[in-house]
Amino acid sequence: MILVIGDHRAISPPDQEGRRFAVARGLDAFDALGDEWDALAARAGTPFLLRAWLTAWCEAFGAHDVMVATVREPDDRLAAAAVLCERRGALGTPSNEHSGDWDAVAVDDAARRMLWEGIAALGHRQLRLAWLRGDSRATSIAGEALASAGYHTLLTPQTASPYLEFPATWQELLARRSANLRQQWRRRRGALERQGLLALRVTTGGDDLERDLDTFIALESSGWKGRQASAVSSDPRTLRLYRSFARGAAARGLLRLYLLELDGRALAGDLGCAVGGVGFLIKTGFDDAQAHLAPGLVLRGEVLRACIDERLVGYDFLGGPDAYKVRWTDDVRPRVAMQGYRGVAGVAFSAYHSHIRPVLSQAVRGIRRARAANDT
Repeated sequence: MILVIGDHRAISPPDQEGRRFAVARGLDAFDALGDEWDALAARAGTPFLLRAWLTAWCEAFGAHDVMVATVREPDDRLAAAAVLCERRGALGTPSNEHSGDWDAVAVDDAARRMLWEGIAALGHRQLRLAWLRGDSRATSIAGEALASAGYHTLLTPQTASPYLEFPATWQELLARRSANLRQQWRRRRGALERQGLLALRVTTGGDDLERDLDTFIALESSGWKGRQASAVSSDPRTLRLYRSFARGAAARGLLRLYLLELDGRALAGDLGCAVGGVGFLIKTGFDDAQAHLAPGLVLRGEVLRACIDERLVGYDFLGGPDAYKVRWTDDVRPRVAMQGYRGVAGVAFSAYHSHIRPVLSQAVRGIRRARAANDT
């Protein structure tokens, strides 16, 4: 692929179908894609590719590094696109520990492949692509295109999030889980109901949004997250990220802000959303002073029941396999990171992972076996 490169753009000649690859830089270039981007992102079935998330993330963590790659049809319709970040000659994803997924968006495999071929032809010495779906055809296409362009690639596992495929009814879900979970959830819920009016309130937008966001943020920071400075409110960047995302998701009807209330007072809450028929747990928290009442357990069951009532088909707990998540499901969604190197760095990278690293690993295992034998 031959690229004509200017100060801010790189454009390829059309392919046989008349599609054209181009690159632009800056967050304004991403914003300019508008609803075209979200129309393709909706097919991916994840909140982390929506403009509401990516724009908020870039503004909070890296707006100055943004690069937007696109493939357009002969009639100028968007066929594929990816938003990435350039840093010190390397190309990476706009993602970090707050992200759950990342990918390019595309109308079909051919457009996706052309997009990755164009990205590879830009010639970055290193690519670091995080939070790709490990079981996705899209991930395979990216790896194949990079390898064809001379990149040495490596996939490494990232956190696999617990995932629940919903049955038709809430009662069916309860029946599939352990007797211990059913008993605990019903007992804890009953104990709360005896203290007052227990209700799950769901905010999707409107006049209550800002007030309910404030309530959730206070709940989320009231416990160990606040004490360990890992709560949303602990960092101005993360506070900006989640507030901005919630507002953007609400504008598109995707936000699901759940608050479990007792006589109108919030005990626990989720910042979530529904995309492509799947519910996502973005953040959760509960009133630390009420921990003895297990409001988090009751909330989880009520949220899952609300999702089934909404006729969602699945629920991604996101994050790692925490105990409170795996009680509800046995399945996971795998994520991987893809590293790619070319040139001299690629040769060294390939040699290390194919020859040196296995030898070192074998040596370490030998040392451990020897120490274990000496200890007996």
